[in-house]
Amino acid sequence: MRVIHLCFSLHQSFGLQKNPTESEEQGYFEGKAAFLKDNAEVYQPLFAFLERTTQKYKGFRFSLVISGSWLELAERYDAKLIERLQKLVKLGQVELVAEPYYHSLTFFYDRDELELQVKQYREKIQKLFGVEGRILALPEMIYNDQVGKWAEEFGFAGMLVGGNPAILGWHSPNHVYEAMECRYLRLLFQNTMLATAIAGADSELLVEKLVSEDSEAKKLVLSVQKFQKRLELEMLRGNLVNLYLDAEVFRAQRERGIIAFFDELVATWLEVRGNHFVGAAQACVVETPSMALSVKETVSWREEPIETDVTAPEGTGIVLQSEVEMLPPKWLSQPWQAEQSKALYGLRREILATEDEKIVEDWRKLTAVDYLQGEPKATQESMQAVLADLKARAEKVKKAQAVEISRAYTKKRDRGNIDVRPVVDNTVIKVNFGAKRTGGTASQAVHAVQETADEVVPVQRLHLQESVPEAEVEVQPVEAKQQTVTEKPRGIRKVIRKLVIE
Repeated sequence: MRVIHLCFSLHQSFGLQKNPTESEEQGYFEGKAAFLKDNAEVYQPLFAFLERTTQKYKGFRFSLVISGSWLELAERYDAKLIERLQKLVKLGQVELVAEPYYHSLTFFYDRDELELQVKQYREKIQKLFGVEGRILALPEMIYNDQVGKWAEEFGFAGMLVGGNPAILGWHSPNHVYEAMECRYLRLLFQNTMLATAIAGADSELLVEKLVSEDSEAKKLVLSVQKFQKRLELEMLRGNLVNLYLDAEVFRAQRERGIIAFFDELVATWLEVRGNHFVGAAQACVVETPSMALSVKETVSWREEPIETDVTAPEGTGIVLQSEVEMLPPKWLSQPWQAEQSKALYGLRREILATEDEKIVEDWRKLTAVDYLQGEPKATQESMQAVLADLKARAEKVKKAQAVEISRAYTKKRDRGNIDVRPVVDNTVIKVNFGAKRTGGTASQAVHAVQETADEVVPVQRLHLQESVPEAEVEVQPVEAKQQTVTEKPRGIRKVIRKLVIE
């Protein structure tokens, strides 16, 4: 069985306003104009291709990596895209691959935040589509051994990995691999050579074609026949080819006939018996993993020069060891990117402490990898302004919370719900009182108690700032008739009061 795993990435961040802190009502972000433009040039052609192909070929399967921010923008500006996607999911021909909600690289900066965003994403797709992603992909298909360990502990069965040739070396990306020191996590490496040939419209794949029958003008278009020749050669190195493509390819290569290219590719591939298109989870089980790999350096689907480990066999970056450098990929290692990330994640605790949903949401939107790309100066200035404003908003909320707590306490106290009286000591003082007093002085009354039985009357003692020495009354009880408290005459009650005062 020969298999192609075709996967498209759909992501769009919330663009920053030019002056993000000038209008509090407008907020920091804008996205409508950019989304509507991309919708016409990218998303509509992509969805048309997917719907047409799934209707024509019931065995056609594919994967989508969709960010939470794209889902929010689609819900807001073109809800029909969500409905169309729901129909595709219901057919069972598309698999949604999970990722951090805001397309962020929080794995390298805050694992708690990563867990929250992945959970948030799973809840979102469960609510919209009734599915839970079983395969994980970080932005740009980033991976290293520690990412794999975390993914397995979280419950994922596999990960999509950028198959950088400098990392894979002589190992073929056309196999299923196991993650080193994981019990079951499967790794699906991108076939970078074939994927970049499509995305970049490799000159060796182009052929001339007439623009129209009525014109002699010609244009260069992607040739399926030439691509298939490469594909057949790649299949000699393994029966699984993973093609991970940004949906942007439908705009970038529109003039090169990208839509017709995919239509013809699917048709010609499925014509051959034993050829299949599969989703991510199916790709993980098309074969028994050939070996366990340890990826020492962080890789992504971007092509970049990587310093190889001289201790690794044949200079490759794949080694049989578990030590992994916990660093972002090299294209994110510039000083300004590190400073910006430090400033952003340094605010997390303060932002979450506000418990203000809008502030927390604004902060999380800024974790998207998009804000670590582009022009350094312009990006830094905008981010610094937004982070400063977020911090000021957080401090304002904390002050308001303190005032509210103080007011609530005052109201409760004024209503009598809080006891502000001195603490009462409920210690029982044992005082022996005597018989009826028929006359005479207080001393005579004290001697008269020898003729009565003991009676214990609890007396509460107040804690005062200046304690007064208490008079101790020791009386030897004698046998006499017991009398109840209700039988005491008024004279005895006076003696009680005097003794307590003393």
